Amino acid sequence: MYKKFLITGASCKIGASFIAMLPKSSTIYKPTKQELNLENINQIKRLKRNIINSDVLILLHSVIIPKPHLKKNLTEKIKQLKINLLSTLEITEIALKYNKNAKIFILGSESGKKGSYDIIYALTKAALHKYIEERKILFPGQQLVGIAPSTIIDGKITLERKDKANVKKSINMNPKKRGILSNEISKLIYSLVFFNTDYISNIVIDVNGGKFSRM
Repeated sequence: MYKKFLITGASCKIGASFIAMLPKSSTIYKPTKQELNLENINQIKRLKRNIINSDVLILLHSVIIPKPHLKKNLTEKIKQLKINLLSTLEITEIALKYNKNAKIFILGSESGKKGSYDIIYALTKAALHKYIEERKILFPGQQLVGIAPSTIIDGKITLERKDKANVKKSINMNPKKRGILSNEISKLIYSLVFFNTDYISNIVIDVNGGKFSRM
């Protein structure tokens, strides 16, 4: 039974829902923004002990900046690269090197497959997906899995979007005629953690209601 969890982005609905399902005996480390500035690689390294002592790492953090690419300044672009990609790589690499039984679950996005109005967001998610698929685990007890959901209808990013018509259009194109709920993603992560799915590794699981089916 896994008891120690490190969860980044834990304040989102996916994180909150997942935490609510955990056994009461679980130890949950949810670093605050003050404890963990994901733009600061050196600060991530200082949390090495927390990273390697966790049985399960669930990396939910990301940032989207709803501006056209040419209207973003360099600071905003670098911020997205650091938070969405480099910080996740740093945490994962520490866990893989020093924790022989690390179970790592990373939140991707369908934007990594189809693109997004936020170009850097889409590119960082695509790079993250490729990393998950190609980064060989170092010990048999390790597991590395990505989850790429479609529109999370109760997620902060979706709720704050101003282009509501585009969101509605995307949902109507889905065979399920709806987006996905945060707690559906939480349940999937919970199943992967607790139902002996160890052999599932180096894969990004698309959770999109069959949105990209062609026949």
